[in-house]
Amino acid sequence: MDIVIVLDGSNSIYPRVRGAGLPHHHPAEVLHRPRWVWFSTAPRWSMSRSGGVPDGGGGGFKRGGRPGAKKVMIVITDGESHDSPQLVQAVADSERDNVTMYAIAVLGYYNRRGINPEAFLKEIKFIASDPDEQHFFNVTDESSLKDIGRRFGLQMAQAGFSSHLVKVSEIMVTFTSLLSLQIQGQILQKVAKDWDGVLLGAVGAYDWNGAVLKETKHGKVVPPKSSYKDEFPEELKNHGAYLGYSVGSLISSRGAQLYVAGAPRFNHTGKVIVFTLKNTGNLTILQALLGEQIGSYFGSVLISMDVDDDGQTDGALQVSDRSQNARLGSALAQIPDMNGDGFRELVVGAPLEDDHQGALYVFYGHQKTLQHRFRQRVSASGLSSGLQYFGQSLHGVLDANGDGLVDLAVGALGAAVIVWSRGVVRIQATLTFEPEK
Repeated sequence: MDIVIVLDGSNSIYPRVRGAGLPHHHPAEVLHRPRWVWFSTAPRWSMSRSGGVPDGGGGGFKRGGRPGAKKVMIVITDGESHDSPQLVQAVADSERDNVTMYAIAVLGYYNRRGINPEAFLKEIKFIASDPDEQHFFNVTDESSLKDIGRRFGLQMAQAGFSSHLVKVSEIMVTFTSLLSLQIQGQILQKVAKDWDGVLLGAVGAYDWNGAVLKETKHGKVVPPKSSYKDEFPEELKNHGAYLGYSVGSLISSRGAQLYVAGAPRFNHTGKVIVFTLKNTGNLTILQALLGEQIGSYFGSVLISMDVDDDGQTDGALQVSDRSQNARLGSALAQIPDMNGDGFRELVVGAPLEDDHQGALYVFYGHQKTLQHRFRQRVSASGLSSGLQYFGQSLHGVLDANGDGLVDLAVGALGAAVIVWSRGVVRIQATLTFEPEK
């Protein structure tokens, strides 16, 4: 992604300090190598500006822009343009060049002088890409830019790279489970009251160290950067930990709501943190688990399991691949009891096994843990000779054929496979004699 940030340097923004402090706040922290363009009556670099409109949407990307990269431009100004006849063409050029335009209107000048900003806001919304609710921002004064910087920065930090629905009281299910409810025709509002929000990972935040946040019905819950300083110190920030690459939640034996997040690039070996997150934004890290092998991507895939279905999480899993480049553990899925013993099972994907054809492994649950050896192996070669990367994604919630048994959806390269569950009939034979002797 190539980003150009266009700042109004015309001295009309008060106090008369270029950019009103914005470059020192979140955009400078969370955007990946942003390019700053100052504009005024004497424009710099490839942008021309005469009081309001960037000339030619894609012009700011001609110096240093990468072919094929997604283009994002952020325009920050406090007044209408003096070259409004060029506005329509500038916006058209942006659309032609596939530039995503964000526009921030600073209303300090209008508020201090009691001027109606309606025309100004209309123009800034016209600059912003559609829909406006995602690309247009306005602040009452210059000091509020640091607040919008935090809000906007998270949008540019790949927030939502991973996601997880958080239930109020019972065991957690994954985000795809809610999608399943929609597919089955159940009304989303019917279950919404049971959900506390969506936990999101933002791997690009804070120079790719990563972060987590929660989207609730009352708005975003964003922990401060200081919440991570003990487990993710500044001296390691250049490593790009990717915190939030995977996220999940669990219920402790005492009924407490806990969260987990993976940082697979931390110190080259990976890390998983267990934490609490209040709706006030207070994040407390309770435990950190470190990977052991360099390059293992420990923490890239997480799943919490309630093996015995008692409403408490029995474990949060990260599978390590110790085989020969099979990528065992690239995908994990909890499925209902398949063998009639009352315990849930775990399916593990190994998409590079068998010369990249892929395979699945089924581990049976037992009491509050899993059996150490797999009980079933499903290979791609046994299903279709053309499958590759079979097992790179898994989903075990839907009953696709309506037989009352959950079926497994398996992702492969350019294909999706439904593996049907097979009914199990248990026959117990007894022999009696009458009379007994």
